[in-house]
Amino acid sequence: MAVVFETALQLALGELKKTVHVVGQIIQTHRFKSILKRLAKTLKRIEQVFYESWRLSKVLDRPEKEMIMFICYLWNAIEIVVKCSSIKYQTMNKKVLHSNKLTSLNNELLRFFQIHVQAKRMMNSIRIYGLADNSVVTFSSAGGYSSTCSVYPGQLLNLPLTDSFANLTSISFKHVSFSSSIQPLFKLPFLQKLSFVMCEIGDALMNGVTESNLTDLEFDCCYNLRELPSGLCNLHHLQNLSITNCHELDALPKKLGSNLSNLESMNLHCCTKLQELPESIGSLHNLRFLDLSDCLSISLLPEHIGELCSLRVVKMSGVHGLQELPESMSKLLQLEEVICDEETSYLWMDFESDMNNLKINVVEDDRIESFMKIVH
Repeated sequence: MAVVFETALQLALGELKKTVHVVGQIIQTHRFKSILKRLAKTLKRIEQVFYESWRLSKVLDRPEKEMIMFICYLWNAIEIVVKCSSIKYQTMNKKVLHSNKLTSLNNELLRFFQIHVQAKRMMNSIRIYGLADNSVVTFSSAGGYSSTCSVYPGQLLNLPLTDSFANLTSISFKHVSFSSSIQPLFKLPFLQKLSFVMCEIGDALMNGVTESNLTDLEFDCCYNLRELPSGLCNLHHLQNLSITNCHELDALPKKLGSNLSNLESMNLHCCTKLQELPESIGSLHNLRFLDLSDCLSISLLPEHIGELCSLRVVKMSGVHGLQELPESMSKLLQLEEVICDEETSYLWMDFESDMNNLKINVVEDDRIESFMKIVH
């Protein structure tokens, strides 16, 4: 049976190679032309597999159903390549989507024939952009190499667990909807930066955050992020935490400051329903930057905030619910700059005499903009 599959693969690949060559000669669209050149190089590398028995045996050592499906996929791929010549005058959106199909084909060939483009050494970041029914994944490497492919949401959390992504240090999700736990991400040994932008996270974080080597964690415009798991406190190496424009978030974990001893920056800009900071925040002795701007619902700051002995900069314009500052603020002797609106600046008047290095920078207060943030 292996001989049959080998012959079928060679036949399909041969036809695909011819099609790529012919279409590559006649199309004028630069987007397609560059991807087809890359695809031609991949097909050329695949030819070498058939001359190395040990590599070929690995390829053929697959379930019969998988082999049949992949051979059918190759014949369908020929139609995808041919279609390049007929959509050159279509909209940019169609060009992008078709480019993603071509790149997906290239990556699928690399995967199936186990060809690694220096992935284990070079790959260090991945950006995932959601579309209507699938997601586009952009891979970037330290050497400047980048490529894209399309995957279905159900496949997203399996990607980082493959050998090709074992050395990932950065992952960014954009416009992606999660329906299951993201715990596998935290198992990546070298992952340092994790970002979610305009994502539907739902309950994907709950019970999914375990101790890891993360240093940077970002949530931006994640509209259905209502709470953060207590497991967030297990990220002992975290240095930068940014939770911005998350309008449904109303509280932070009570023990947030207990274990995040390395945290240097916390950005909570425009979390409009956030009502308070946990008392444990005083334990963040390495925190240097704190942004509370446009946290419209905060009415009181914890007394222990005065224990932030390394704090240098505080941004708090648009914190309209805040009526007074705790007396412990006078202990923030390292504080150099407060950026706030005129109304909030008056709250600092009683502390200026005790804080010689402090500079109050007053910025314009836009009440209409703040109102719109609540409405939306």
